[in-house]
Amino acid sequence: MHATLRRISLNVAFVIAVVGAAACTGFAAKGEAETGVASFHGMLDAEQYADIYSGTDDLFKNATSETQFTEILKAVHRKLGVVVSTAQTSVYSRDQAGTNAGSYISLTYKTEFAEGPATESFNWRVVDGKVHLAGYNIQSSLLITR
Repeated sequence: MHATLRRISLNVAFVIAVVGAAACTGFAAKGEAETGVASFHGMLDAEQYADIYSGTDDLFKNATSETQFTEILKAVHRKLGVVVSTAQTSVYSRDQAGTNAGSYISLTYKTEFAEGPATESFNWRVVDGKVHLAGYNIQSSLLITR
């Protein structure tokens, strides 16, 4: 009986260690994701839309053409202006199995642009310790009213 309990305990400990290590993959890339956001903003301000697109994940490229994404980024830049400041409001990390399997880290920011505020969400896919933009969402009433 003690041997069975010990084996169960070891199996549970192994599962916890594996799950814990996998969950840390995204959080381990948090610093790189934050650097990616700063780089994204710098390229957006400099109107380097092709450079932003070239750094996106293949999942992103398969869902959105460079032309489509460039038009969106041009509209953001035209209507909101340059980035003045950002404040991170949330961080979320997950490991996904099945379709589009991998480790992901999502960062949300309250961003102040020259023309007003927006909420931005960046979803990064972690591949070999490097982050690649897999999703971008921006919400601002100014994108509709201007």
